[in-house]
Amino acid sequence: MPYRRLPTTDKARLRALETALNKVNEISVKNIPFAKHSIEELQSVKNQFENTLKHYELNINQQSDNNKKYKEVFETARLYLSHFMQVLLFASERGEINGGIKYYGNLNDFGGRIPSLTTEREILEWGKIMVDGEQKRVREGGSAIYSPSIALVKFKLEEFNDAAIFQQNLKRNTLRTFEKMQTLRKTTNEFISQLWTEIENHLELEAKTAEQKRELAEEFGIVYVLRRKERKLLQQQKTEIKTEIQQEEKTESVEEPVAEIREEAPARPQFVQRDLFQFN
Repeated sequence: MPYRRLPTTDKARLRALETALNKVNEISVKNIPFAKHSIEELQSVKNQFENTLKHYELNINQQSDNNKKYKEVFETARLYLSHFMQVLLFASERGEINGGIKYYGNLNDFGGRIPSLTTEREILEWGKIMVDGEQKRVREGGSAIYSPSIALVKFKLEEFNDAAIFQQNLKRNTLRTFEKMQTLRKTTNEFISQLWTEIENHLELEAKTAEQKRELAEEFGIVYVLRRKERKLLQQQKTEIKTEIQQEEKTESVEEPVAEIREEAPARPQFVQRDLFQFN
């Protein structure tokens, strides 16, 4: 026997609710195969699921669209910061930095190499160290570094920080709606299961055969699935029925033998020999 399968995707859940609701609107109230109070609940569940799904998809699209801009700002901030650090290290190697690089955290521990700047946290942390250190060094009489200047680096870092905060807010919104959708998926499936059971129980009394019951139930959105053996058996039955029909058609198309009608050859004219010289 085929078994019914609950929806496994959001579109399938929404389709199941819409199919049942559309069928309810097509028939009279007395023919509805479930309780009347379930109609309002069906409409409510459908609206809530549809609205939450739209909100969830909107948050995903916003996060995805903003992610491109976020990556551009990320790369720009990393580029300006790494270039400033390179200029600083080169100037320190030439002895042009008053007091060396003691103002810049533990940069000296990297042996003249630029530390890792591959994550958001690393860029913001090292950016703050570079800005504070450069400003302190200049206040104490040191010459400012240019190309890029620390003011331009600071501007790019602040721009990146704003973009990072906005992207984090979008991620939180998406996560919040995702968790809400997870809960709603469970409750929606429970409602669909209860509704389908009620429909099947009602049709059990009206339908004459199991096949008729499934056909009526499918009109309300219930999905039935055949097992592998059942699919093979059904295919075999269809093949046998098709073969029988073809044989019957072939038998009916055979005509009864028609008696052969022979056409007689036209009679040859008979000539009577007469005595032309016969006198009366």
